Amino acid sequence: MRIEELYDRLVASALQRVRGGEVTERGLARMCGLSQPHIHNVLNHIRALSPGSADRLMSALGVTVAELLWGVSSTSRPEVSIVPIVRHRIGPGMECNLDIWRGSMPFSSKIIEPLVNPVVAQIGPDLLLPEALAAGDFVLLDRNPAACAQPRGRGCWIVQEHSGLRARYIRLGGTCIYLANQATVSDPRQWDARSLRSRDITEIVRARIVWIGRQMDYN
Repeated sequence: MRIEELYDRLVASALQRVRGGEVTERGLARMCGLSQPHIHNVLNHIRALSPGSADRLMSALGVTVAELLWGVSSTSRPEVSIVPIVRHRIGPGMECNLDIWRGSMPFSSKIIEPLVNPVVAQIGPDLLLPEALAAGDFVLLDRNPAACAQPRGRGCWIVQEHSGLRARYIRLGGTCIYLANQATVSDPRQWDARSLRSRDITEIVRARIVWIGRQMDYN
């Protein structure tokens, strides 16, 4: 996708609004801080907008980059949802913060709708990863506090270990939560026990992995 294509989609959206009677050329020009003749020429592909004027046109129309890229609209139920990508990878030696992002990834809205505060993260090298995961995988995370407070099933979770975030197995028992990696998962006696007597479980259990994406080797 080129910038020129995004620009053409923006102008087409503006022209559609004008022809549909949602806004006049004069009104659109006023909202963008431009003259009516200039907007008229833009809509007829005689003149082009500067980057700053294009930003103001997007704001005036209520159009987002996601809508221009994937047809995601804020006024109708979209088929695609845009999920932010965590800037740093999850794994040893990496200071990962799930609230610091670097771009986004599209997903079917049917996958995203049940999730709470979803993000996508990439898994870094880790010799003790759960068997289902591999370094370089992108994972979709559900940060639903209710799910994190009562982790169930045999899936994988993102947990806060002493040295940072890790993908691990979890089970609850009494007043403790037990964490396991691939080396200890088959021996419950080696699971890392964390007391919950004076600590909120959601400080440890940060997210549930609900989807894994992996680039296949095509060489």
